[in-house]
Amino acid sequence: MCPARSLLLVATLVLLDHLSLARNLPVATPDPGMFPCLHHSQNLLRAVSNMLQKARQTLEFYPCTSEEIDHEDITKDKTSTVEACLPLELTKNGSCLASRKTSFMMALCLSSIYEDLKMYQVEFKTMNAKLLMDPKRQIFLDQNMLAVIDELMQALNFNSETVPQKSSLEEPDFYKTKIKLCILLHAFRIRAVTIDRVMSYLNAS
Repeated sequence: MCPARSLLLVATLVLLDHLSLARNLPVATPDPGMFPCLHHSQNLLRAVSNMLQKARQTLEFYPCTSEEIDHEDITKDKTSTVEACLPLELTKNGSCLASRKTSFMMALCLSSIYEDLKMYQVEFKTMNAKLLMDPKRQIFLDQNMLAVIDELMQALNFNSETVPQKSSLEEPDFYKTKIKLCILLHAFRIRAVTIDRVMSYLNAS
């Protein structure tokens, strides 16, 4: 594929994430010697896809499909991954290409991805703590998915403030928690698709 078409594909996929339409895109096949984070991003996409499928099967009597849930982006107004990760060649300022340095934009993109992962990690850990209290023991978060999130964060190697895990003195509402789990998994899979495509683009670059 020529560079221009490759850039257009990446830009389209990043924008699809913004429109919440990229949830069914295929997983890339890993190659030896690739950009280190690409392997972790592929593992992440695979893990969250498996967890979402498990949730939809286990919570079959809950609103857990993409058509049933109220879509929510917990990173909205907190990070700028979609904008920061748009390829520099396709980022225009009026009629001219933006003059920002590629290295700076790449760092901003990866930093934003790190912050996304950190927010989802805290939400999932808080949610899993509630699910472990459920007398029905119906569903828990896949520890592999949580481990893969941590591995990608370590590979990105950014230092940032630790986000405290949320706690509540209220009795947990397990029905609402399970619905919230479905909402978060759908949103996180969409973000994982974008992260994987960004890493694929950086690897190709």
